[in-house]
Amino acid sequence: MRWAGVALGIFFAFFWGNNPQSQFSIFSIFTVIFLAGFTAIEGLFFREGGAEVAGYGDQGAGWRRQSRMHFLAITVVMFFAWVLNWGFMAYLAIYMVLLVFFTFSAINHFYTGLKEKFVINTLLRPVITILLWLITLYFLLPALK
Repeated sequence: MRWAGVALGIFFAFFWGNNPQSQFSIFSIFTVIFLAGFTAIEGLFFREGGAEVAGYGDQGAGWRRQSRMHFLAITVVMFFAWVLNWGFMAYLAIYMVLLVFFTFSAINHFYTGLKEKFVINTLLRPVITILLWLITLYFLLPALK
């Protein structure tokens, strides 16, 4: 569902966006809400299943709870920025927090793969994060001009 939401954001950026800033705004709002919001919901309400699917088992419950609060905070702030029409620079700042977090997470996944064993998660997070950076730059660079 998370990545389907990003795909919807890309679609609606082209469908609704009539200039680079509106396109990036649409894309970033969808991406933050679906990536951070769905991760927070999964962690808060489907903790055991989500941890099992991710391969973490029952270790580090406190850290995962704190991480879910981070995702929820980003989602809430992006939602308020959108509803209160804070504009492009607010969307950009909030979005960059998400993207930087996912970049650090991708590095951590890759490191874990090198140190232990590569599994689907340790491979997909870095690859998808690189793709997310590319689509971000596609929308962001024209919007900054």
